[in-house]
Amino acid sequence: MFRPGKTAQERAPLQLPVMDRSSVLDACRKLNARDIATARRQRYFPIVRQGRLTWHAAVDQLSAEDARAAGHRVVAFARNQDLVDALQAVCEVAALRQARDRLRLSSPWLSAAKRVTRSQAIVFCMTAAMLAGASFWNTGILAAALCILAGTVFLSVSALRIFSLTAPKETTAPHHGALPDTALPVYTVLVPLFREHAMAEQIVGALSALDYPYDKLDIKLISEESDAPMRRYLQSLGLEQPFEILTVPHAMPQTKPKALNYALQFARGEYVVVFDAEDIPERDQLRLAATQFHRAPATVACLQAKLAYYNAGENWLTRQFAIEYASLFDLLLPALSRARLPFPLGGTSNHFRIDALSAAGAWDPFNVTEDADLGFRLARLGWRAEILNSTTYEEASCHFGNWQRQRARWLKGWLQTWLVHMRHPLQLAEEFGWRGLLVSQATMAGILVAALTHPIFLAGLLHALLSGQFLAQANTPGQAILAGLSLTVLVSGYWATMAAGLAAMARRNLRFSPVVILGMPVYWLLISLAGWLALWQFITKPFHWNKTDHGLSRLFDPNRRPERGGYGIRSRRRFRK
Repeated sequence: MFRPGKTAQERAPLQLPVMDRSSVLDACRKLNARDIATARRQRYFPIVRQGRLTWHAAVDQLSAEDARAAGHRVVAFARNQDLVDALQAVCEVAALRQARDRLRLSSPWLSAAKRVTRSQAIVFCMTAAMLAGASFWNTGILAAALCILAGTVFLSVSALRIFSLTAPKETTAPHHGALPDTALPVYTVLVPLFREHAMAEQIVGALSALDYPYDKLDIKLISEESDAPMRRYLQSLGLEQPFEILTVPHAMPQTKPKALNYALQFARGEYVVVFDAEDIPERDQLRLAATQFHRAPATVACLQAKLAYYNAGENWLTRQFAIEYASLFDLLLPALSRARLPFPLGGTSNHFRIDALSAAGAWDPFNVTEDADLGFRLARLGWRAEILNSTTYEEASCHFGNWQRQRARWLKGWLQTWLVHMRHPLQLAEEFGWRGLLVSQATMAGILVAALTHPIFLAGLLHALLSGQFLAQANTPGQAILAGLSLTVLVSGYWATMAAGLAAMARRNLRFSPVVILGMPVYWLLISLAGWLALWQFITKPFHWNKTDHGLSRLFDPNRRPERGGYGIRSRRRFRK
């Protein structure tokens, strides 16, 4: 199932004793704040003080070398999990407060803890009042104004699709010239697990198969205090280094970004990557990321690997989902990256320089699409993100209810993200520039507004066309312009998205029938349904995290292992049980 790490006794030189669990806990209770920070980051800690002399314990050869380089004498070893458990017990309250409140207290204008600011509430109320007044004054003019506004939003989203189609094709970087093992830094892997019993074996096996020096891996399986069955299951696996189990103390909001913030405080690596429970990254992904970071300018804070689905051809819903993902990760995001424009991150397989991530305030625990928010926040602070030419395979939601809950959470998070970054529009324009501002509005507000209004305007347009009133109503220049705008929006939107879907299918080698593309309008209507659910949840449950269930696909195989280009996207039968 997984490749076990060496035990503390096997790692420790024979002449050094191995501390028991209670001794480690007693030693950690005596640590000051500076020693705790060192223990969490570098995994060595003082155990005996005598005058000006201090003797230390370490968890492995790497931490022992760090201690000796700092002028300390290492006299004992400890199990890494024993030290992690002791540190959590000692600094649980402080670590939880840091995970939940750091961004909210240090940069409240960048936190979604407050849904809308007072000035935003005033603007929204004044807009609603003006619309209500206009509806009594002249309904026709109001409808025309709203039509023009919605049409502009739709066209901005279509423009993104066209931009991704016309941008120069991404050049495939050769997979050679990677850093040698001796030059590779310690890499931290964060894996949040909440009610993921079905996926635990697969993710542990996938991470064990990574092509990266085992003594330079720092893999953290993050469970929740409220999820006792998950913790017991992880403990039953008998994992040793580089795996360690972290338990996030219960506190609201119970979200993935809060769990990531908590675990980040225990990270040992120079770089950190986030993987979800259902992820299967290609084996060389960390090695490629470390090499790209090494060669990139220091301003590159994040690398976004590409995401795809191993069960893409399972049913109609997974085919539509796979085309959508391919359009995003194989077309749009690479085009935005090459143009040096801000773009949202994908939630998983985000690789960061830890120092840059920490300087940016890490993740917002109150935002349910922390990935999109963090991508724009990094750009606002002057950092850049690039695309990593490596793929992580996931399980596409194959049941409608599961898919709808996931999509509603995403769209609710887009609304949160737009409201946060539009608190100071002029400042945002100054930080992004006019091109970046337009892209951010199309990706944040445009997609959400399009989802909410698409069925309304589609129904109105179809009624006008089928009833014969469409051309009859265009008897004045203004009405003719509105009619032309409606047709332009309809044709350009459908054409741009379907063309992007076909191009993305070719690049990802999705061997679906082109007829699948004709089902996209129905898929968009399902997205609209999820959009209205997202709006309702934003009002009633703004910080609620809709849990996505995994392991539901009939193609799910807990023993699947990562190989470059070797997944069931090309053949459904290959992974059929």
